[in-house]
Amino acid sequence: MKKILAVAAVCGLMAAVQAAEIVPVGEISLMGGSSFYEGDSSASGGNFNLAAVPAVKFSDTVSLLPGYYADYRGSKNVYELIGGGTLYQDSMSHNLTLRLINKIAPGHKFKLKAGYVWNYFRETKEELWGEGLFDYEKFTAGVENETADSFGFNKFIVSVDLLKVKFPQYSSLASSKYGTEVFPGGNILDFNGANIYLRGLKKIGEKSMFDLNLNFLLKDFPDQNVIDSMGAYTLRRRADRTSSAEAVYSHLFGGFSAGISLGGEVNRSNQDHYDAEKTEFVARYYDYNSLSAGPVFSFGRVLTTSVAYRYGLKNYAGRLAQKSDAGYTSDKVSNKTQMLSLGISCKLTKNVKAKIAANYFSQSSNQKYEAVYQYSYDTYNAEAGVVYEF
Repeated sequence: MKKILAVAAVCGLMAAVQAAEIVPVGEISLMGGSSFYEGDSSASGGNFNLAAVPAVKFSDTVSLLPGYYADYRGSKNVYELIGGGTLYQDSMSHNLTLRLINKIAPGHKFKLKAGYVWNYFRETKEELWGEGLFDYEKFTAGVENETADSFGFNKFIVSVDLLKVKFPQYSSLASSKYGTEVFPGGNILDFNGANIYLRGLKKIGEKSMFDLNLNFLLKDFPDQNVIDSMGAYTLRRRADRTSSAEAVYSHLFGGFSAGISLGGEVNRSNQDHYDAEKTEFVARYYDYNSLSAGPVFSFGRVLTTSVAYRYGLKNYAGRLAQKSDAGYTSDKVSNKTQMLSLGISCKLTKNVKAKIAANYFSQSSNQKYEAVYQYSYDTYNAEAGVVYEF
């Protein structure tokens, strides 16, 4: 009986898909360029991006959006995965998504969604894909509700996702390199969590727009024990809570748009740090507050140009700054960042456009001990290529 029901369900789904309208939508981007790190040329290579979303429309109210997103970056990049800057030669990701959308009423959409992401990072070109220490996989499942004219916004979105993240290659062998808070033999970076996202868009007059984003991320680490002031592991598990806000105001002056973006983030964790070599206990090691702000500009239609600058401050609540010889000071770690980006795109045909992009990022820190992570650095890259939309 179960087999009969399963076959009937599959047949019904196939019939529904065959009767549905399928609209392929996507984008392919192929870029080439160079990146520089600390003033020296670090890598030259190509960057590839693919987004394919074959929308399946069952009716005027119900549609299914399966998606596949692939990304490869052949130039060096600095990623912040643990709390410092970690340099990678190249990176690759694959992302599968599935969204079922139901238009309940005019101005009201409800979505069921799921996704799985594979992220790969190579520290050297000789390293095989899938063997990186910080490679990770992420599974998400959740719901999203979008309404018009709610809570004072023209469009208001609420999204809730459950997520599970695992680092298949990371193990306790990293303890000697990344800190003795690592729980021996455990998958200490794996976590389960929930992500709550809210977004509101508000038109102000005919030419101004206000965009507000709020995000709350809850992370629980089932295999990472909290350390105590003597360097021993307790029975409590690590838990992190991150709250962030982003606000963008923009105004249109004819064909020229100018605005300002403001952002802030607060992270709180119950995990501390114990340096066995220095016998130093550092409480609230992962707690930090960050603020950033900067202007954004865009202009042009056939030839579109966008420019953005952002200055940021990140202050750790407990992490002590160290001298270059690893000796601790009484100051807390404080980072200052600057980001400048330039993008130019020109429409060549209906589906093809040329694109040029340049980015600069720098970070300065009072943390002088950099045997494990790089805290002070500058990096920039430039690339050019074509984008095909279908």
